[in-house]
Amino acid sequence: MAVYIALLIMAGGLAVIATAKSLVRAIIGAEVMTLGAIYASAAARDINMLAVAASAGVFETVLLVATLFKMARRGYV
Repeated sequence: MAVYIALLIMAGGLAVIATAKSLVRAIIGAEVMTLGAIYASAAARDINMLAVAASAGVFETVLLVATLFKMARRGYV
């Protein structure tokens, strides 16, 4: 059951990326996919995969913050 939930979360993130009209929405979709990977690794109780997914989540968050900061400086947000 947990595998189906993780796949559903990751498919939702992929759908957000596919329909994104801006870079921010694409990054948010990637964040959702990363959260799905974290959920899947936690459900599988694989600590190594969890560490990799968590570090990818940190990278995605930094990317999102940097993009929003750059857009704010240019007056888009």
